[in-house]
Amino acid sequence: MPDEKKSHETSFFHFLSCQLDPGLKDWREYTIAWYGSRTFAKIIATRVAFLAYDAGKEYWLVDKTMLTNATDLVIQGDDMNSTDPLPTAFANTQEFVADCSASWTVVSTDLTTGLLYKHATEDYYVRIAITGTAPNKTISTLRWYQKKNTTPAAFFDPRGTYTEVSALGAGTIWYADSLSP
Repeated sequence: MPDEKKSHETSFFHFLSCQLDPGLKDWREYTIAWYGSRTFAKIIATRVAFLAYDAGKEYWLVDKTMLTNATDLVIQGDDMNSTDPLPTAFANTQEFVADCSASWTVVSTDLTTGLLYKHATEDYYVRIAITGTAPNKTISTLRWYQKKNTTPAAFFDPRGTYTEVSALGAGTIWYADSLSP
């Protein structure tokens, strides 16, 4: 997953250009769970480079055996230091790395398919498209949405409870991808 050649770099990445907020320390660990208890993804969103991790990246670990349909999900996150333990990979893991740099684009027509979830208190959405068959399902698309009248900040904190919805709300909706087809 991480590039070993970067293991001794100590460069900093300005957190204002991140898609998923990397927190106030060296990195933030996000977990995404169906119903808040069945974890299917862990994300390391890096603010600084440490060990074999580059600054300004999202390192995703997805448990392919837990990719099932569910009506709600919970995203949690904790700020971590580079000396804190890293999340361990799942036994049947899909791994991918995304740039944290968000290029938020206005949705004109959303042709993306997959499960769509809306944050309980914020105008945030996430769409997760799952392909394959158990136990080797994978995430093929993971798209974040924000409802804003103007371009969203380059990063946001997606923590909270999300409930499945059938469509994006009305108004100006922006999107950025962590994983796209």
